[in-house]
Amino acid sequence: MSTAQIVFAIALGLASLLIVGFAGYVLSSAAWGDRWVRHREPAAVDEPRAHGGMSSRSRVYGGRSGQWAFMTHRITGFLVFAFLLLHIVDVSLIARPQLYDQVHELYGNVMLRLFEVGLLFALVYHSLNGLRIVMIDFFPGSIRNEKTVLVAVTVLSVGATLAGGYVIMKPFIEGRLL
Repeated sequence: MSTAQIVFAIALGLASLLIVGFAGYVLSSAAWGDRWVRHREPAAVDEPRAHGGMSSRSRVYGGRSGQWAFMTHRITGFLVFAFLLLHIVDVSLIARPQLYDQVHELYGNVMLRLFEVGLLFALVYHSLNGLRIVMIDFFPGSIRNEKTVLVAVTVLSVGATLAGGYVIMKPFIEGRLL
């Protein structure tokens, strides 16, 4: 491996660690509520609120589909953002063709191809879920069952990822690249 490939692989590894860390934070904050927030008053008293009977310590969505949509939207958005930063760096190398070619040799690696399949899922899910959110925000009465729309977004995302993932992984499937 050349120095440019090593540096790019390290940057990709760090971005992956950031994504995993952020996903862990989002999932844990959803699972344990406001655990990361320091409370000024003791949390021993857990009296219902006047406006809905819910405890002050209860979570916003309570594990329903809206919470999962929120978490996956955040995680996929962060993944797309991290890829965008790496993409800007890798495209900026076009001024040095030899260095650019060295870095782009890494894209033939099976691990990077799998990362691209994950990125494809993140892009498709994030965009379709964004459209779902726009529908909910601008046409509140038009969606009677948000859970059904979320399931449709997920099924379409998985379907598009499987189709696109086959194209991305085709050289490995056919044995042309190893």
